Amino acid sequence: VNYTAVVDDILQAYDFIAITERMDESLVVLKLLLNLTMKEILYIAPARSQGSYSNGSTATRPCVYIMPSFLTPEMNDYLQSDDWKRRIVGDELLYMAAYKSLDRTIDALGRDRVQRILSQFKKAQAYVQAQCQGQIRSMCDENGNVVRNKTCYIWGEGCDYQCLNSLTLPSEFLDDE
Repeated sequence: VNYTAVVDDILQAYDFIAITERMDESLVVLKLLLNLTMKEILYIAPARSQGSYSNGSTATRPCVYIMPSFLTPEMNDYLQSDDWKRRIVGDELLYMAAYKSLDRTIDALGRDRVQRILSQFKKAQAYVQAQCQGQIRSMCDENGNVVRNKTCYIWGEGCDYQCLNSLTLPSEFLDDE
């Protein structure tokens, strides 16, 4: 497989690829590219994580325990092996290309401008996180019971929309561009 050609094709097919490890930066860039408001890119960090419960794939399916992640010594050995490294060559090329593309987009938009808005975004995130605390109910409680009185769009997704939509951001978090 010519991974370089595949990566080039993917980059040509998409106008923007966010980087999970740089999600806040990616959202700020998306905001600038699409002329979105600050409120349109805010989110509440999900309560569900490893060692908690998530909903099943249908409304009637029970909650499912998400195992805490772990690596055995054997897993670590495999992740260092040549076999694993061969298997992920294309993935690593795509990741690095998307990472560099995000950096180039930030440079084109103005690194100082993006950093200023990112700082504003993080303050707004902290504000909405504090304002919405206790108002978001997922489909599963901390004991794995299905919750009927939830605030999600579907299953366990978009559980923050009601709180976010009802908030009025203070002027300090509004766009000043």
